[in-house]
Amino acid sequence: MSQKKDLVEELHRPARRNYPRRRVDVRGLDETWQADLVEMIPYARENRGYKYLLTCIDIFSKYALTVPVKSKTGKDIATAMKSILSKGRRVPKHLHTDQGKEFYNKDFEAVMKKYNINLYSTYSNLKASIVERFNRTLKNIMWKQFSLQGNHKWTNIVSKLTSDYNERKHRTIGMAPARVTQKNEKDILKTKFVQRVGSVSRKFKIGDKVRVSKAKHLFEKGYEPNWTTEIFTVRRVAPTDPVTYHLQDYLEQPISGCFYEEELSKARHADIYLVEKVIKRRGDQAYVKWLGFDDSHNSWINKKDIV
Repeated sequence: MSQKKDLVEELHRPARRNYPRRRVDVRGLDETWQADLVEMIPYARENRGYKYLLTCIDIFSKYALTVPVKSKTGKDIATAMKSILSKGRRVPKHLHTDQGKEFYNKDFEAVMKKYNINLYSTYSNLKASIVERFNRTLKNIMWKQFSLQGNHKWTNIVSKLTSDYNERKHRTIGMAPARVTQKNEKDILKTKFVQRVGSVSRKFKIGDKVRVSKAKHLFEKGYEPNWTTEIFTVRRVAPTDPVTYHLQDYLEQPISGCFYEEELSKARHADIYLVEKVIKRRGDQAYVKWLGFDDSHNSWINKKDIV
């Protein structure tokens, strides 16, 4: 029973939510864009059926581009993205989005391939922060306009609002996004995006058995376990700042993405698992469901092994 109690304590120990993350790697003009989809469903009737707004931003210059979209199907988002890329001479090398199906489908991936863009996502409950900050700024401006208009018509004003944003001085770069060019990007990079260099400590090493934080959102139940019952193994330590870790599961299959040390906890009881329920019994054997695992992991065990 003491082992079981220790394991329960391990699963429920506090998990940090706020800690230093890797900073966005800013290398130059149109090196990396971020994209997101803003939901405008409540105002579709006033806007000819348009329910979404596709937003893109260059993380270096903070230059933004927007296109109204009627649905979030892969085909519609791909068409909208194509219109953004064909509007001017700007095409990013990398595009950072969340893991939504509107971005990960054959239509959108075909556009990425056509323009030779590397599509990627970060595996975290935190999304692409720069484009989300732009979304908040744009919506704040848009809602002020709604109050002036007395209605929620946005498709006829979003282009001008975006243009106004691009012509306004941005605090981070010290100039308007529209004024950033290849001629001044090196000066901006030197003065505004100086990278930190320093020694980096490592809490875990390759081969360590760890649990992963469940990364609770604000309204999730605080009394539920904070850490996964499944055990993972550190397969690679990346020398980033701060350090990040790559994991594999018990079948030695790599887990997508990387994790901060605050998202990991050393497993003190790596060989002990909790039984959620006994499904059936047969002699000295019991067919059990394991806590935190789906039914594909149900298995027969010796009754004596149940603690």
